[in-house]
Amino acid sequence: MVSFGINALMVAAILIAAIFIIQEARVIMLKRKLGEAVIDIEKRNIQLSYITKTAQSLTGALNKQKLLRIIIETIGDVTKSETTSSLCALYLMDYGINMFVYTTGYNLDITMLNRSSFRLDDEPFKVLKKSRDITYFDEKSDIKNLFLKGAKARLYKDLDCGILMPLIVENEIMGVVISFLAKSTYAFLKKDLYLLRALANQDSIALGSAVQSELAVLDRLTKVYNHAYFESRLQQEISRANRYKYPVSLLMIDIDHFKRVNDNYGHQQGDRMLQKVAQIIRTNIRSVDLCARYGGEEFAVILPETDLTAYSDRDNLSGENSELGGALAKARWLREQIEKMDMRSSDGHPIKITVSIGVGIKQFPEGENIAKDDLIREADQQLYRAKQEGRNCVCHP
Repeated sequence: MVSFGINALMVAAILIAAIFIIQEARVIMLKRKLGEAVIDIEKRNIQLSYITKTAQSLTGALNKQKLLRIIIETIGDVTKSETTSSLCALYLMDYGINMFVYTTGYNLDITMLNRSSFRLDDEPFKVLKKSRDITYFDEKSDIKNLFLKGAKARLYKDLDCGILMPLIVENEIMGVVISFLAKSTYAFLKKDLYLLRALANQDSIALGSAVQSELAVLDRLTKVYNHAYFESRLQQEISRANRYKYPVSLLMIDIDHFKRVNDNYGHQQGDRMLQKVAQIIRTNIRSVDLCARYGGEEFAVILPETDLTAYSDRDNLSGENSELGGALAKARWLREQIEKMDMRSSDGHPIKITVSIGVGIKQFPEGENIAKDDLIREADQQLYRAKQEGRNCVCHP
């Protein structure tokens, strides 16, 4: 009986000790969780302070470039960890080439990148076509190697995760930020969705304000300049031509048989054709030239300091033209490039595209009294001639 009592006491003691150990373990675990919660709260407070500070900075940003630096630096600060900084790149939409082009970075520059531009159909940007929301890439995605050159990707071995953040202005993705970050920061930010979304919304609003004037002068469909801006710029070029006695040329470009495309293939296909023609024109003119959608299927191109056969070269004392051609050569080149364009219907049927082009010229001294409306009228008359002569050709005075 004594032995049995001793054994019972020992079992009781062991049970009590086990209970104390379990309780102590629970206390330790609760303390650890509490500590992690405190750290998370501290992180959140720090990052929320970044958002508050950013909002104040964005409000005071006077120009677009300063604004973009504030955006990328804030995202860089939010996505860094206590021990490891992040790498961030900001891409903005260039409507001339219809691609997102690298604009600025955080701890990163263009020399570190595999490529400097992406289409929305390219990996990994194409995920944004469906979600249009912040997208997370863990260490298994190999996201870093999609962007960074091999040596740089290996150098930043701790930054294996990524976050892709769209900047949406007026329901269009105007920019994209990619951030490479440490796994610990990635886990925290993925858990706290509100933080990054608040930051993305704030940055999008600021970016929208910065590009408001740009959007106001663009044609929404083709992303070239609109008719109102064309009229304003042509008047400026006419005034400048009168003052400095430099020629100015105007091309009026009309898509041949455009109504047939809408009738046979639908208006969506017609819209795609307008977009592709606008892109070809814009990518084949000089930076000083201006392409605008004049109306319907008609485009206008202003060629400053350009007469029918040559570009002005006011800085070349030898009198030789630094660039051959002029308005006629440019018009013929654009016609050829558009005719070569590969355009297909939704079922793969090829669609032939041609344009007719009329050229108007204001040159000196005989063009002294040519006003804006006169130049437009002349280019329109030459366009009408091109249509009458069978289309897919260029006519000039």
